[in-house]
Formats: sequence, C-alpha cells, structure tokens
Amino acid sequence: MISTNKAIKASGALFLTAMVSSLVGGGLIETANEQLLLIAGVILEMFNAISVMGIGILLFPVLKRVWKSAAIGYLGFRMVEALVCLSAALLPLLALTNGTELRAFHTGTLIPLFFCGGALIFYTVLFKYQLLPRFISIWGWAGVLLIIYLNVYQPQGELVLLFALPIILNEFFLGVWLIRKGISIRS
Repeated sequence: MISTNKAIKASGALFLTAMVSSLVGGGLIETANEQLLLIAGVILEMFNAISVMGIGILLFPVLKRVWKSAAIGYLGFRMVEALVCLSAALLPLLALTNGTELRAFHTGTLIPLFFCGGALIFYTVLFKYQLLPRFISIWGWAGVLLIIYLNVYQPQGELVLLFALPIILNEFFLGVWLIRKGISIRS
C-alpha cells in the first residue's frame, strides 16, 4: 500500500506525464507523415491514457477522505476518459475507413467531455475543502470553462490555443505543486 504523501506526489508526476504525452503524442499523430512518428505518437498517447487512469486511482483515497461520492465520480470520469484516450490513440493504427473522423470525435468531443466532468468535480473538492490554495481551483474552473466554450463553439484560427492554454498551464502548475507541496488534508 502506497502512503498518502507518496500517492499525491506520484499523481503530480502523472499530471505532468499526461500533459506532455498528450500534447506531444497528439501532435505527432496529427502531423506524422511516416510510420515511425505515428507509432511514437500512439505510444505517447497510450502513456497519457495510463497516466490519466493512474491519477484517478491515486487520488481516489485522498478525495474519499473528504467527500466520498465526489471521489467516486472523479474516479469514474478519469477511468472513462482514460479508455477514450486509449481508443483514440489506437485508432490511427487500425485500418478503419473513417478513422480520422472517428479520432476527431474522440479527441474533440468525448475526451473533453469526460476530462471536463472529472476536472469540475476535482476542482470543486479542492476548493470546498481547501486542499490546495483556492486560486488553483478557480484557475482550474476557468480553464475547464474555456475548454467547454472551445468545444461547444469551435472557434477557428490561432486563437484556439488561447482557450486551451489556461488549463494546460494549470495542470503543469498543479503537477509541480503536488510533487513539491502536496495536499493539505485535515483529519
């Protein structure tokens, strides 16, 4: 059994792993013009899926100590998100006629849906029980709302990155925070 402190630090490392592997892996898959780069992208996206699952598993006992039903909801969203990430990663390797459109549905609709659901629960627990400084939760909520806006209204052009940047930076910051300072749980 892993200690709570080690689980929190490991989840921080997985937040960083998930973000980097998702950004780099997804970029490779979308732009690969040779098989080796495509396979590297798929492997990185699989690391992302495993990291997402690991975050949910590691943080479940921590969140359960303060709000059991929210912990179950968060774990559920993370598990489904991980499965959708895994299937989106494997789609480019399958000889599906409509693989590109199906991957776009996964990455543009399903993954954001489950990510946002889980993130809203997570940041609400963090805020309500002051497990981290509240600015991190507020920043997380703002980032999630921008991702929802991005996926509902689907703006085009270079400004799209501006909608995703707050949650990307938040998750990097959160990962480092969890590794260095952890979570404040009052027993």
